Amino acid sequence: MALRSIVADDEPDIRDFIGHVLERAGHRVTTAGDGAEVLAHTATESFDLVVVDHHMPRMTGLAVADELHRTSPSTKVLIMSGDLDVGDEHRHFLPKPFNRREFLAAVDTLLDPGPGTGAD
Repeated sequence: MALRSIVADDEPDIRDFIGHVLERAGHRVTTAGDGAEVLAHTATESFDLVVVDHHMPRMTGLAVADELHRTSPSTKVLIMSGDLDVGDEHRHFLPKPFNRREFLAAVDTLLDPGPGTGAD
């Protein structure tokens, strides 16, 4: 069964790249232009993975992660940002810029952290 993922970035090229990479990895992907759109989708659909940029209009990636932790605790959230301080606030963080291999490694670690790692 394909994993359901949603990708949010206010830059269409980045959003499309990440969506394409996830689709090639077997995910069913929905895209969003900002964090508020993510929450609108997650209110009516369930997702295994949310990949969200931190700096976006209307709502930051950290705010999205906090809300999803409250409303959908089983949903995994990966935050991307060029602002490295965001990594201090959220443990599943991918610094920009990154390549396809680094992205997939971060997704794999988040979705299948392995035994004894204290996964969320």
